[in-house]
Amino acid sequence: MGVNIKQSIVALLIILVFSVCFLSVQQATAQTDQATSKLQAANTAVNQAFNAVLDAEKAGANVTGLLAQLNNAGDILAQAENSYRSGDPNTAATQADSVLPIAQEITVAAQNAKQTALVSGQNSFWTTIALTVIGAVVFGLALFLVWRWFKRRYIKNLSDAKLELVNND
Repeated sequence: MGVNIKQSIVALLIILVFSVCFLSVQQATAQTDQATSKLQAANTAVNQAFNAVLDAEKAGANVTGLLAQLNNAGDILAQAENSYRSGDPNTAATQADSVLPIAQEITVAAQNAKQTALVSGQNSFWTTIALTVIGAVVFGLALFLVWRWFKRRYIKNLSDAKLELVNND
């Protein structure tokens, strides 16, 4: 895993932890309750998207673009939480609503990337097995042919050799 990906994941985790901490504070008015529920829904969607991207990465998919989108969604969610804390629940609700489609798109794309990576990995595995078997058969055949050639040459050299009788008188 590259340094940028690790830094992005750490930054996203920090944002998610802070968002969970700040969402636990609820206001009494209906307007803030609506903003709170939208923030919670957006936070849940971003968490699901993060888990989907993490699963795709574990499967071997290239998640660089997904991480960039996820960071963007995390930034918007952080702005929504800041708006909520500063007493502007309408802006917070609007920003939280804008996070949901991004997070859902990331989740779907990550699931597709995971499936593609799994299929690609499985195909690579079977290709490796097939090439290994073919290579072993070719090596065995080559070894047999070389042994046969040496055997014939040895027998020919033996038959061509002249036996000399030695008289012990």
